[in-house]
Amino acid sequence: MAETWDDKAGYLAESRRMLHNADYWRFLVRDVWRLTEAPVRIADFGCGFGWGAMWLLPMLPAGSSYVGFDISEQLVREGQAALNHAGLAAVLARGEATAAPLPPDTFDIAFAHTVLMHLPDQAAALAEMIRVTKPGGLVITCDASHNAINAMLHVHETDEQEKTPLALWQKMEANWRAKHGGDGNFGMKAPVLMRQAGLVDIEARVSDAVRTSLPPVDTPERQRTLKALLDDGIGGYPSDEASFERAVAAFVRSGATEHEAAAELHRQMANDYRATLAGYHVVQPSLMTISYGRKPG
Repeated sequence: MAETWDDKAGYLAESRRMLHNADYWRFLVRDVWRLTEAPVRIADFGCGFGWGAMWLLPMLPAGSSYVGFDISEQLVREGQAALNHAGLAAVLARGEATAAPLPPDTFDIAFAHTVLMHLPDQAAALAEMIRVTKPGGLVITCDASHNAINAMLHVHETDEQEKTPLALWQKMEANWRAKHGGDGNFGMKAPVLMRQAGLVDIEARVSDAVRTSLPPVDTPERQRTLKALLDDGIGGYPSDEASFERAVAAFVRSGATEHEAAAELHRQMANDYRATLAGYHVVQPSLMTISYGRKPG
């Protein structure tokens, strides 16, 4: 069973703002994918609240349309209301990525943003994306590679690049994949899966977005960025004994020893980023891998 994000519309909106720059996606749409000459139909797998429609439709020719589906009825309901209010040609419905409620050979683009990395069977979801795409159509995925992000996060005052226990996080990512099937490093693996699935003209890009939080954090935009950095993980350490014990248990389930878990959690708690990060210099790359290929035909 895939993860659900019923109450996470606000978090998802802010995290996506951190992941991409609009000008880079306009470049992809115009110069790489060449999607500006005629209207296109998009199918969005795991659409959440419809971010894909809000992001892509304004970049595409007039008359383009969008169908998205997600396992979360709440996100679909909230997203449809927002899309209607924005006047976008988008329809959201409930459905699962490995059993898409869509006809075959219908869409010019099948799109999945930070979805396959959370699924136990990425190949099955990709097969569904290919099934609903027209021959010659484009299949696009966008997923993270956590090992790379962990290695490149820089907090100047605490030397994160020197002190983050990368081997521990690598071990936990690998163990989580072995136990649950999701893959926090799927981004760099997607082109291989596309080749195995029979797509052609496969290429990949890495998001150019790098977010900085540099003091003083004295404008609404800078405050939004700081909050997103904290909410997206850097400020997610335990705050009391009970939450510490729960966090240790979660680390152990992911493959850490109790000693490794306690040491890393104590390190994070000592940094106390919730209280200190506004005065620190932070540089965090997105490093999202955008992979794409065409259905033969």
